[in-house]
Amino acid sequence: MVDERVVVWLRRRFALVDAVFAGALIVGCVLCGILVGADADYFVLSVVVVGPLAIRRRWPEVSAAGVAVGAFVQWVLIRDSTGALPADIAVPIAVYTLAAYGRGYSSRIGLAGGLIGAVLGGWSWPQLPMPVLAHVIVGAGLASTVLAAWLGGAWQRARRGELLALAERAELLERTRDQGMRLAVLSERTRIARDIHDILAHSLAVIVAQSDGGRYAAVREPDAAVDALTAIGAHGRRALVETRRAIGVLRADSEPETSPSPGFTDIARLVGDMRAAGLPVELTLDVPRGIADGIGLVVYRIVQEGLTNVVKHAGAGARARVSISRRGDWLSIDIADDGRAASGQQSPGYGLIGMRERVASHGGDIELRRTPDGHLLAARIPLRIEE
Repeated sequence: MVDERVVVWLRRRFALVDAVFAGALIVGCVLCGILVGADADYFVLSVVVVGPLAIRRRWPEVSAAGVAVGAFVQWVLIRDSTGALPADIAVPIAVYTLAAYGRGYSSRIGLAGGLIGAVLGGWSWPQLPMPVLAHVIVGAGLASTVLAAWLGGAWQRARRGELLALAERAELLERTRDQGMRLAVLSERTRIARDIHDILAHSLAVIVAQSDGGRYAAVREPDAAVDALTAIGAHGRRALVETRRAIGVLRADSEPETSPSPGFTDIARLVGDMRAAGLPVELTLDVPRGIADGIGLVVYRIVQEGLTNVVKHAGAGARARVSISRRGDWLSIDIADDGRAASGQQSPGYGLIGMRERVASHGGDIELRRTPDGHLLAARIPLRIEE
């Protein structure tokens, strides 16, 4: 449990982690330089090459460009003297970051740049008089390192894409199931309404005809009037029985049998699935007992929609915070993220429209807005505690 909290804490502060990581690499390079008595060029170039890694996940393209420029300057200035540096480990790290968090085109550019750097390194190193095969082996080793880093980053990106696809597929299945249920209910209610219409229309027509005949026969043929009243009573009782039967079907069978709907107990599992797939999520769940099951389903759908929006729009390295708690007579649901995506990139799609309808049906409200740190999906639902 403690380990999980540490991981979540680190993921929420990825910018700090990257800065500390870059600083640790620089310290390691400096210590190596001190041990071998390196000159000033070594220390300056180590800082120039490794320093951009401090912003590698916040601005992956800028970071990779900085590493590439530093590595090229190193190759131009000291390729015939000092040669390779421990700081060159920043190159495959930058390639990995581009593949995992950069845009599609920048990922391919990063791979191409890394392979070009491998060719230049194989050309210059080793510096001792060696056969051409040695240079080929060094270049191939550098290229394989770059390719492995790029494949690792691409795999990480694929994991996030799979998470997004699974979330969208689950949302589509939920909507399809809900729509099927609504259509089944509407179809059954239409059939019952048609039955009730037929029952009432036929019976009332007979009753009207019998009453008109009985009224005219009441003076001259009392027996016929009695028969008409008897028929009116029989048709009325029959219509009443059939109407009660139809309404009883409407009450008992209008809802098709389904598996239990998700609720508050499933939110932790939903958040856990998101964490396992690579999205850092902090969950605060403080729900009073006895809340109606219908509200639990609405809250689950809000959390599902909010986390899906984070994956879709918040950008690489984003983290999310889910808070569900009681505030007075209201149940408050907040899904926040610190994504760098512009607010215009988030459009109120069908998911938010559906959530607004669900929340409104319980007397609440919901909004999606931009905040100084990212975005916030906030909902409020009035509490109805079941005894």
